[in-house]
Amino acid sequence: MKALLVHSPNAGTKPTPLTSLMSQLEEAGFAIRYCEHGRDDIRSGMIGMEMAIAAGGDGTVASVAIEMPDRSLPIAILPMGGSNNIARALGIRQSADAVIGGLGDIREKTLTVGRVTGPFGKRGFLEAVGLGALNQSIELVDEAPDTPEEKRENGRAAFREALGTATPVNCAVDIDGRRFDGPWLLVEVLNIGAIGPRLPFAPRADTQDSVLDILLVGESDRDAMMQWAEHFSGPPPARLETGCVVTLQSSGLCPRIDDRPVEMPNDAWTVEIRLDDEPVTILVPVGAGGEDDGGC
Repeated sequence: MKALLVHSPNAGTKPTPLTSLMSQLEEAGFAIRYCEHGRDDIRSGMIGMEMAIAAGGDGTVASVAIEMPDRSLPIAILPMGGSNNIARALGIRQSADAVIGGLGDIREKTLTVGRVTGPFGKRGFLEAVGLGALNQSIELVDEAPDTPEEKRENGRAAFREALGTATPVNCAVDIDGRRFDGPWLLVEVLNIGAIGPRLPFAPRADTQDSVLDILLVGESDRDAMMQWAEHFSGPPPARLETGCVVTLQSSGLCPRIDDRPVEMPNDAWTVEIRLDDEPVTILVPVGAGGEDDGGC
């Protein structure tokens, strides 16, 4: 099968050598065209291909899903990042080597793709759109971990620190016509259950439905959220809502789309968040585990 390999050479704490990865895929029967994530164009690379293979972390998977010109073509995920939230949400918890070995016996799953419309135009996302403490925690993370486990714990520690000191932000949240005014310590509009360093913000999220999960954390939730963030057991002790169309209204703040901060005008702005009608198709080895339960 002709496959575009979209590869992040820096994914994970110990990146897999490209030569080894290419050899494994070719031995498994794939005719590979190479595309380096962040440098080469995915859309043009897919011309004449029968599928895509996303080899990297969540950012690589998101880029492939969002930029696929033909969503009827399948995507295989080789999880190589520190958290692999998207792969885990689909039940893929194996190593990249094990996934390659299992691609001869697969089942198909659909994965919804989100769309954000705002002053910047339209942008896609797979994980979440957020404001508040998680965004602030990104600046606190130690960027030189030795293992994926250390990377996740560094991220979780930074989140706890940011949550404990976060200043509430003013953001009006509209969910299918229901308005929730802030201020909020955290606003996350999620397409999957766990994001960032495997923070299980929406453990009941379904990757194959047409509904967004929205976590709203107010000042009164801070102490309970701090206790929850020590162990991440069960759903977060804050307001969890679901909806199809979410509108955020604020000013002077920069939201995050997946893991990318977005510059916004200093005056009032509005963004609308919804899911696309057409999902992407993901190839999941039959031996993969079940749906992610939001655990560690």
